[in-house]
Amino acid sequence: MLKRNVLIFHAGALGDFLLTWPLALGLARIHPQSRIIYVTHPEKGKLADKVLGVEAASIEMGWHHLLGDPSKLPVASGRLLASAHSIYSYISTGDDDWSRAVKLASPETSLMCLSPTPPADWQQHQTEWVLSQMASTFAAAEAMRQMIRFIRDRGLRQRAKPAKNVLIHPGSGSPTKCWPVERFVELARTLMAEGRRVRFVLGEVEIERWPASRAAILEQLAPVDRPATYMDLFSVLSDAEAFIGNDSGPAHLAAMLGVRTVALFGSTNPVIWQPIGPAVKVVAGSAMDAIEVNHSLEALRSLL
Repeated sequence: MLKRNVLIFHAGALGDFLLTWPLALGLARIHPQSRIIYVTHPEKGKLADKVLGVEAASIEMGWHHLLGDPSKLPVASGRLLASAHSIYSYISTGDDDWSRAVKLASPETSLMCLSPTPPADWQQHQTEWVLSQMASTFAAAEAMRQMIRFIRDRGLRQRAKPAKNVLIHPGSGSPTKCWPVERFVELARTLMAEGRRVRFVLGEVEIERWPASRAAILEQLAPVDRPATYMDLFSVLSDAEAFIGNDSGPAHLAAMLGVRTVALFGSTNPVIWQPIGPAVKVVAGSAMDAIEVNHSLEALRSLL
């Protein structure tokens, strides 16, 4: 069988997924005749297809059988695996049942397993941690490094005439990463008093966890977008002049798309996890409630 695919396996959250994009772009550069295929959740795959132009296959296509009985792997998934000349996995260690099953099923395929989370003493960006694991694949590592620089310098989308909206995302996957909602409200009121148009965006986590009264406070102040899919989120972000929010997937996506982005960090180290993009400001405090409204305003104004 002709091996012309490069597979990237990923099953984590949106923010972690976005940090794999420089790798996908780098692999596309050094393998121009190959199909770069994310094996991930369908919504993330659609987003990568839209922004990066890569392909996607659902991680729900029976891939879990590689952890149990590889003989039960669906035919379509087996063919995809057999046709891959290279696999990059963020879901295995290289010394587990999944990796052994992959090597057994396709012994000629190059398999590289990447740990997405740096060790506790790491003091560089997360992408540098991934690059440090790729010493044996110089071409792929150098191409990924070039793509990181490209995203930091230019972003991934041409943004000719964005609307004059300041998009505020007051949520995050972890409550400990969230700035108090009351301060987002104060921030929005100040921006509106300055004549700026403000919109809020609420993700699935906020819709599920927040009491209706909290969302109602935002609705009384400004329009609220509730994107149902990552493609909807992409559309909302594409129409924004600026974005401000917590350390979250939407913040990473906004930054990569070239939206002017202010990201708020508390106990999480922004040196490691800050979004990458051409217009990013980080506001950090010892804890989220240590960040004052004027700190965020100053950062946002410096970008507008």
